Amino acid sequence: DSGELLKKLLLAMLLGAIGWGASYDPFLLNTQLSLLPKIAMLEKNLSPGKAPLKILIAYDRGDEQTAASCTRRLMNQSYSRPISVSKLSFDKLEGSGPYHLVYALKGSLQQLKKVHKTFDASVTLTALYDGDKLRESGLFLSVQMERTPVILIHAKALRENRFAFPDSLLEMARIVE
Repeated sequence: DSGELLKKLLLAMLLGAIGWGASYDPFLLNTQLSLLPKIAMLEKNLSPGKAPLKILIAYDRGDEQTAASCTRRLMNQSYSRPISVSKLSFDKLEGSGPYHLVYALKGSLQQLKKVHKTFDASVTLTALYDGDKLRESGLFLSVQMERTPVILIHAKALRENRFAFPDSLLEMARIVE
């Protein structure tokens, strides 16, 4: 009956919120973790072959559990090439190795701008959880949920970097000025 279905749905939402921390939308986070590595692999200048796609999860202190959950989730997915996933807090980003994709969890605008300044935008694809901070942060992309997932690409970052994505991805994405 519908009452039992509602109870199961609420329980699933509660367990999802516990697993990802109360401040994250578990469906959005899972969607981003599913799509972002696949988008990174579409980049035409990415080193060919079977070299691992290097992903970094950047997080705020106190968000270690979410970063660890994201790392496990990424490592448990299968991709067309191997991946390696690391995690670092925003305050430890300086001097960290080169990455193909940096995914920033929730952070202040100052922390997100630090991600942008730390990583060479011509070789590192930067993405963030909070799509509403895309424009101000200078980061490259995010995914938001509407009726379906919507890929957001920052227009200025697209113009200023050397990424080459298939036209089909750019046609599907919403370019944010």
